[in-house]
This record gives sequence, C-alpha cells and structure tokens, in this order.
Amino acid sequence: MIPNTDLHDATDDEKPAFVEEAYFSGARIGEAIDWCVIRQDRELHCEVEGILNSTGKEVRFRGRILKVKKGVLSRKIAVFVEEDLRRRKAGELEKVLTIGSDRTSQQDVSVTQITVQNYLKRNMADDLFYEGRDLQQAVKDLEKMKSQDVACTVWGKRASDKLPIMIHGKVIGSSTAPAPILPEGSLEIRVEPEGDVGDAKIYHVAQPQLLMGPRFNPNLTVLASKVYIMPYAWKLAPEYRDVVATRNLTVTIKSGKKLIENVSFSIKEGEMLAIIGESGAGKSTTVKALIGDIPSTGVCRIAGIDSRQTQKVRHFFGYCPQDLSYMYETFTPLENIIAFGKQYDIPEWQLIQRGKTLLRDFGVLEKGNSASSELSGGQQRRVSIAIALAHNPRVLLMDEPTSGLDPDNRSELWRYLTFINQEYGTSIVVITHYPVEAEFCDKVAVFMRGKSLVAYGTPARLKESMPSRGFAVGIVLNDVDPRARETLEAVEGAKFVLQRGELLKIFTDEPLEIIAEKCVSALKEKGIGVKIVKTKSVADMVDFYIAITRGLIQGIIEK
Repeated sequence: MIPNTDLHDATDDEKPAFVEEAYFSGARIGEAIDWCVIRQDRELHCEVEGILNSTGKEVRFRGRILKVKKGVLSRKIAVFVEEDLRRRKAGELEKVLTIGSDRTSQQDVSVTQITVQNYLKRNMADDLFYEGRDLQQAVKDLEKMKSQDVACTVWGKRASDKLPIMIHGKVIGSSTAPAPILPEGSLEIRVEPEGDVGDAKIYHVAQPQLLMGPRFNPNLTVLASKVYIMPYAWKLAPEYRDVVATRNLTVTIKSGKKLIENVSFSIKEGEMLAIIGESGAGKSTTVKALIGDIPSTGVCRIAGIDSRQTQKVRHFFGYCPQDLSYMYETFTPLENIIAFGKQYDIPEWQLIQRGKTLLRDFGVLEKGNSASSELSGGQQRRVSIAIALAHNPRVLLMDEPTSGLDPDNRSELWRYLTFINQEYGTSIVVITHYPVEAEFCDKVAVFMRGKSLVAYGTPARLKESMPSRGFAVGIVLNDVDPRARETLEAVEGAKFVLQRGELLKIFTDEPLEIIAEKCVSALKEKGIGVKIVKTKSVADMVDFYIAITRGLIQGIIEK
C-alpha cells in the first residue's frame, strides 16, 4: 500500500477533490477493506482494474463504494459503477459489481489493482446493497423505512432454467417465511415493460435455498445473488452536468414588464454561488423562478429536472426564506424538523436521527427542548437551515440568511454554511446584500436593476477583469479628506478611484509604481497627509461591486 494523504484539488473539473487516497494490489484486498472500514462514515470512491470473471476480459472502472465485507470465507467490496474506463468496451458493465482478490472466482471482478479515495464529504447515500443470502435483512430494513416508493435492481438466476437475469422495478411487497435451513426473505417487484410494449410483470425475488425449489412460478422467480435498493425512488434524478442551470431565464408579469431577462448561469455539484445586487435587481425573483414558485420562460433546472415539474424538483432543493416566521414558534427545533420533513414522505425515526445530527452540526442540539421562539436570531437561522436540509437536498437556496445579524453572527453563520457545503457536499445558492460575503463562494452572480445579470464567474476571475488584473495603488491617508478622491481622479493615467474611509484605491492600466509616485505628489501638493502607500493593493468583491454598479467597468459572464 502506498498512501497519499496530501490535500489537493483535482485537475479534472468533473471530479471532486479528494483528501486521501491509497493504492492496493489485488492480493491485499483485505487491507483495502480495512482502510474503508475505518472511514465508513465518509463517501468513498474507488478506481478498479481487474478481470471480469464472467468473460475473462480486462476491465477498468470508477465508482462509489456501497458496502465492504471482510469475513472468514469472503472478502469483497460492492461498487456502484459511475464510469466505465475501458478503452475497448465489449458490452455494458453491470451498475453494481462485487470485487474480490486477484484469485477469487466468486465475485464479479478479480482485482489486480484498486485505488480507494476518501472524499471530504460525509456519506449521505440512502441506497443499500445486499447479497442474495441477506435478503431477509433487506426485508427487515424496508419494513423499518416504510417507504412507499422503493426502486430495486436484482441480479441472479431465473429459477426455471438457472439462466442469469437482471430485473429493475418497484418493490410492491416483502415478507419473511421459514425455510428448511434458515428463514427466507422475499420481495415482490413490479417490472414495467420496455417501450410500453406488453404488460407489466411481477417477479418474486427469493434467496437461494439448498433443499427447496421455488414456491412461485419459476419463470417469474429470481434467485438473487445481488440486490441494490433505492429506498426513496423520488430521489432518482436524471444524469446531469450542472446541479443548477439556467439559460435565458426570463420572468414577465401581466403588464408585460420583465422582472429578469435572459439570465444564464450554472454551478456544478458541491459549489457555492453568491447572488448579489441592489434591491429590486431580480435576485429573489431568480431564485423563485429557479424553484418553480413563479412562472418563467427559458431553461431552469435543478439536478437535471425542469423547475416547472414542481412536485418532482422539490425533493432536490431546500429553501430558506428570509422570514423566519414560517417556523412553528412553540415547537422545539427537532419538532420543527419533523413537521416540515414529513412532507417529503420520510419516516419519523429517520427525521429524528437526521435532525439530531443536523442540530449537533449547527451547534444548537443543547436547545433541543426549548421552544424555537426562545432561541436567539442566529440560532433560529441555523435551525431554519437544518429544516431545509432534513430531506438531504442536492441544493440549498437561501434568501439573505445574514440579514439582521451582527458581524460576529454573520461570520459564524458562514462558517456553518462552509461546513455543510464541505461535510454534506450540498451545493448552496445564497442571496446576500453584502458583497464581501461573495468571497466565501465558488461563483458570484451580480444583478442590477433594469439589467438583470451583469456579471457571473469566480470571485478571482471577476476581480481580474478590473484594470491591471485587479491590482491597484492603495493609499491610506492620515485623516479622511474630502479633496483626496477628486485629486487622485485628476492624476494622468488613473481610470477611477474607490474610497472607503482613509483608504483609497487607484485603478489604472499604467504601471502601478509610476501612478503611485504621481498620486503621492498630487496629494502632497494639496497638503493631504499620506500614511501608507501600497503599489500592489488587491481588489476585493466590494471594489468590484462598486465599480460595476457605478458603470466604471463592464461585467463579464463566464461560460
């Protein structure tokens, strides 16, 4: 094993950054399993090279680790295949593959090499994997969840002729029954016809038994070897590139006035987006269109789902309005989470479990028995975020969450948001009227009244679009002097000057050292005292926002 625990960013934009990875040969699959067990609360991925035992062909794929097992007779890892890396693909790979040592013939793949990766995110997956002989446990788990919409994929053999078969459908029944040796679990799965041709079929999924044949129609009985379950089928989303995407998004009211027009931006999974702008610029309108709350035209998707499909898309986002009055004041934080979480058909036991975790992560678990009205403003805001996260959404949308909070509470809230983004992997969209808060985000969208979206990109890229790639001459005065700004704007070569108290930043396309000398000379001529001069002062998002809203620079929109 050659571990690598360096923190680094991935060069491929489509691949999340990992914090730890290790390499194992197929002969050391037990060590790979031990590595995974220690980190089982994390989202683990792997890249596998080996031999597909059914064909004897070499395979290479990347996927998410579903389950690891290290027993006396069996050592295996179950992997949900996300990408087939074979150069010459001969047929499709199964969506779930079990992998074992380089000498195994019992698993789908005999591994020659495996790279395991520990991602920054906590494991938030609800999908489950079972071996065929563990079907009884699958039944127990499903009965506990009491979900009404469970998708299931089964690999095994048809009881009538022992030919390999794979079925995918909806679980409509489950039970356990005594068998000659061990209790037997069984599932009933309704499989819809392909292309709407023919009738739906109901298959009976059973555990392999040594002494008894199938008790149901053998042609519709599957002796399971692998069972993959999605307990909440409404979470199934189409494949998508960007978790949030708008293109030419336009909202028009009855009078014909357009509140926003041709708004186009996108963020990838796990990114944070800040939406900043003046009042009435269309920030909240954009978010309301994004969640399907108001009619719009153009493209608007969350997790690949059109926002107009409100009943489906609502499961993929959490929304935190600015007004906290929507919470039940007499309910405790946990009772609020349960009350709002039930609208997503999540069982109460799971909401309690998730709620306690969220409240602990947000530092308000000790307030679990207090009425929400007794909490401070900052604590209530954190509880509102916990409510919005109760159903594990892909995106959290927030409307001015720091409004009304003092600087310390604003800073603390952003620390929690950054934690949720990194720990849960949740993408976040935040409306804020504090441009400085955009520095916390991966992307920034700037809106102006009457112009809609005027700039979009990373904070670094937006600041680099300013003169001298975002560098300026910085001058700190001894005292604030109302003549200073006009004096510096008159300096030859200065494009514009931004002032905040004693600090003035002079932006120019000329060499900064030369402009600095001219500026200091001009101020001395006026008798204005200078305390500090920096020839390479860095612009921040406040500078960018002031410059673009005053028309001093042109905005850019990154694709």
